[in-house]
Amino acid sequence: DNIAIRIIHLIFEVLSVIVFIYTFILVFGLDSGISTRNINNGFQAFIPYITYIGLAAALPLVFLFCDNSKKTVKALIAVILVGALILVPMNVAKSVNTESGENGFIAMNFQSENIVQNAKITFESLKKGEKADAENLLNDNEECWTPQNPDRSPAEGYDDVNNSVVEIELAQESTFNTAVIKELGNEVQYFRLQAFVDDQWVTVYQSEKIQSSRLCSFDAVTTDKVRLSIDKFRDDATPAKIKSISLYNEPLRKADDFEVTVYQRLDGDVPTEILAKGTQYAENYAKFYDVYTTVIVFAAISWDENGNISFGEMGEEKFAQEINALKEIISMRSDKSHDVKLIVTGLADGTGGDYGGVNVFMANNWEKVADGIIELVNKYDFDGVDIDWEYPQSNDDWKNYDNFIAKLDDSINSGENERIISTALSSFSLGLSQETFDRIDQIQFMAYDGNDMDGYQSSLQQAQEGIADFKKNGADVSKINIGIAAYGRPVNSTPFWAVWRDLKQANYWDSKYYNVADGGQIYDGTFCSPALAGDKTAYALFSGCGGVMVFRIGCDKTMDDPNSVACGIKNAVDRYVEK
Repeated sequence: DNIAIRIIHLIFEVLSVIVFIYTFILVFGLDSGISTRNINNGFQAFIPYITYIGLAAALPLVFLFCDNSKKTVKALIAVILVGALILVPMNVAKSVNTESGENGFIAMNFQSENIVQNAKITFESLKKGEKADAENLLNDNEECWTPQNPDRSPAEGYDDVNNSVVEIELAQESTFNTAVIKELGNEVQYFRLQAFVDDQWVTVYQSEKIQSSRLCSFDAVTTDKVRLSIDKFRDDATPAKIKSISLYNEPLRKADDFEVTVYQRLDGDVPTEILAKGTQYAENYAKFYDVYTTVIVFAAISWDENGNISFGEMGEEKFAQEINALKEIISMRSDKSHDVKLIVTGLADGTGGDYGGVNVFMANNWEKVADGIIELVNKYDFDGVDIDWEYPQSNDDWKNYDNFIAKLDDSINSGENERIISTALSSFSLGLSQETFDRIDQIQFMAYDGNDMDGYQSSLQQAQEGIADFKKNGADVSKINIGIAAYGRPVNSTPFWAVWRDLKQANYWDSKYYNVADGGQIYDGTFCSPALAGDKTAYALFSGCGGVMVFRIGCDKTMDDPNSVACGIKNAVDRYVEK
């Protein structure tokens, strides 16, 4: 009997440990990869239950020292206590995944119905041993379609193909311009959405990643048949888990305050040189300003350790010439009713000192720097000021930042002035007070340079996670512009920055490129394609963000090239925003 009891006790112990580990994985989101955000959410979710969890974890340890015939009862008690330890974090895990929007993301506001309702699956490709489960796509629950790499092993009666596909017949012929595809995990590395038009399958959208909630924006298409093709998998032996697909025909909506902001250097695309190339060239360049609503003149000034302004090698006279030339180019835009604001970056990390340097001289000279910026804004009649103080370290740094913004706001917005206060921030480091957030008009969210596990530096999911973090930290989402990089980074994070303008193999859809030539190097790199820029624009609009931001104009192709990042943004704005 004692042997049987010991075996039963051991089984319960092993099962308890297994279930606890599994629940731990769910709570910290480890099933979708390791990320700071998921781990932080897990710890935050545990805090309210920490007392109960501690008791449940400690009490069963008493029974390790018991060795008598009553072990059956003790084993039962231990199981109940360990069960409590399991059930609490399981409930926590559930609460973590049911925050506002999917996975805590800001929920998107759609104004049309999901036309996939009442649709049916008419075909799904299968390989040997694979079970049909594409019906799960239509239910949007935890059951998934699990496509696999065909791997030259088709099921009997199926063709030997390269991609895993599902075909959906809609309840009726419908028009749509937007899709949302949800994946559990991160297995899909390339996919296409196709529509059956004029007796053939036509690709309406394609990209590299799906992940938690992939928004796809594209030109409207009318059909009664849709096909989703998974073309590349992370691991040929691991099925993807596609949770659902939704299709919408989103109408034009009023969004007068939606911002499309861009950073521009005066020593990159030099305004006087653009004008010198003639009217035709300048007017073509000015098409950018039919899209952008705010232009931020960046890296034109800096400050020394004593808080004195410097215009660098350019000098102030040349600065004034270039500002006037830039204003002239902006005036050459084709849509004269389209308002464009011109603001200046008054402070930036990396322009005139290292991060510690900025923090040090601002600690001693923030009032003097503020006075210099106020004078600059008034002298050149800028529409506002941008602050790129990206790396405050201490509480004192953040307090100085608060006081600095307050002084700027009170001064440049005195009287009838309505000038913009803009800041460039990352979601992972926010120490500003609520009063300062309230004073800021635009937050330029740097949703790039954060390589994920596949080396993508500007994915949609990175933007979604960042916006959720901003909201959690007290920022007003309606002031946030989601950042779009017009340059690429190596997948291995080495310090190179290839620009989109120079990427000869660039196309509208793809963000990842192989054999990128840059700085005497060849590497695999990721960018933000025009299509992805359009998706970010749509997400900003649907989730109530202030707009989008591009860094920077000199890295982008001009808009006579349909593969310009700005074209991707324009296409999304034209699709969804009333003029």
